[in-house]
Amino acid sequence: DDGAPSSSSDDTIEFPPPLTSIERTKRAIEFYKRVLPVLAAYKAKEIELKFKPAASEDEEERIWKDLDEWGSSRIAETIQDMKGFYVKTGQVISTRVDLFPPAYTEKLQALQDGIEPMPFELVEGVVRQELLDGAPLSDLFRSFDEEPLGAASIAQVHKATLLDGRTVAVKLQRPNVEPKLLGDVANLKRISKALAKSLPVDYYTVFSELGDALVNELDFLAEAQAMKKIDYAISHCTDGSPAQRPVTVPLPVGELVSKRVLVMDFVEGVPLNRLQQKMKEKGIEPGSPESKIAGRRILNSLSSAFGRMIFGAGFIHGDPHPGNIFIQEGGAVSLIDCGQFKALPRKQRLQLAELVLAVDAYQKGPNYGFVHKEAKDKLAGLTRAFGVKLTEENKDDDDLAASVALFLFGDADRELPGGYSTNELDEKSPIKLIASFPQEFVLLGRATVLLKGIAKRLDVPFSLAEKWRQGCQLTVSAASDPQLPLWGESLANSPAGDPESTGTSAKAEASKVKFSQVASLLKVWGKGKGRRFIERVVKKLPPELRAKVLEAKLRQMERQDTSTQ
Repeated sequence: DDGAPSSSSDDTIEFPPPLTSIERTKRAIEFYKRVLPVLAAYKAKEIELKFKPAASEDEEERIWKDLDEWGSSRIAETIQDMKGFYVKTGQVISTRVDLFPPAYTEKLQALQDGIEPMPFELVEGVVRQELLDGAPLSDLFRSFDEEPLGAASIAQVHKATLLDGRTVAVKLQRPNVEPKLLGDVANLKRISKALAKSLPVDYYTVFSELGDALVNELDFLAEAQAMKKIDYAISHCTDGSPAQRPVTVPLPVGELVSKRVLVMDFVEGVPLNRLQQKMKEKGIEPGSPESKIAGRRILNSLSSAFGRMIFGAGFIHGDPHPGNIFIQEGGAVSLIDCGQFKALPRKQRLQLAELVLAVDAYQKGPNYGFVHKEAKDKLAGLTRAFGVKLTEENKDDDDLAASVALFLFGDADRELPGGYSTNELDEKSPIKLIASFPQEFVLLGRATVLLKGIAKRLDVPFSLAEKWRQGCQLTVSAASDPQLPLWGESLANSPAGDPESTGTSAKAEASKVKFSQVASLLKVWGKGKGRRFIERVVKKLPPELRAKVLEAKLRQMERQDTSTQ
């Protein structure tokens, strides 16, 4: 409903109560009852085929496909029925096209399109309680859409118009959802610990990190601050100099934020997980020059943004699943939902930068001889220095330590040393042979997996280490000169700072920096304006000529990528 919001303030809204301890126990039992039979079916089929092999490879493939179809349906039904944190787990699985069978990724893809929304009466009650002290919505909003833009396990978002005419998005938390979600995390931690030897990676550490991130995600005041910090991070290079934003981040609107409600900029666009369908509707087929150009732009934008977050400000968006990435006209990218985030200390940023540079050097070097061994040994040493510990029987295996770094930051099709496998479920996967790793690796891994997954889905050649090389070099070169965090520096240089605390020379220096920043930003702004003008011209060309122009542009982008690798 786009009309004026309700003006009544007398209605009492009864919020759903939190789960009791008995209800949480029943929920845990229900989860185990539905998931364990699926895991057991795969183990039983593995044993059966070992003693009674299939008649042919095609027959074995059909057996596994049938099991995948059954198992994925059971898991998808369980997640949809139980909701809560299990939805987030399903979202992560749906992005892993490099790891899970198509039956799983396709069925769980629907989880990124939202779950059943809250009734509007409850929505209205939450907003009035959190922002208006019980007053009617009409005291703040000219209109408030009753149908949500999206509904997720923690919150849902509505489009609204403020009294001053600004269009905004209003994000509100489901009442009393916290005990349910934290109980779900506890269940996932228990099952991952019990099945540790059967799982490809230490998922106990993964769920521990996601559980810690969940605490922040349940606090919208923390998310509002994170939005501002992430915006600072992506608008500066890794050495702190200002630059054009490769992606946009919606920001909170004034002080219209509480722990459970957040009013922010409204973002137009199509979620990345629906982009291919939208492009098909416009007559743009997968694999066409236009599709590949869009794919490259999206990847370049996201890799640049995450590179700046990780190696520059050290403040990372921690939930980069395709439903949180919006694509606008012309391929512009917006990163929404900053509820999960991670701050990286300066020492870890430097270690990671050195590790990525070592991966890049290894991939560009010879595949044999002393130089190759030296590059591999350096990779192994940097991996251990970051805190990655290998299993006892493999702790001195440099091939394995180097393979861990290459698995995370190397090219997807790159052969790993020592015969280790890039397939995470393979017995020779380096990830399976890690005894422990820092929790920071979890959210970093999600970012690298996202970027590699998008490249695979869009069929675009992509080298993460190459994309991040220049930013990492800036991080390493600036290591001996510690700087204030970007958000602290901005305040120090603002007119609100104490004028007596800085001398004339310092003020002059600040003025010089600001002038150079403006000049730099004008330059990139001009480039952006020129590109948008060219895109409008190309759209109006006859189809045949337009196709030739797009093919030429694609070849140019491919040459640029090749020349930098």
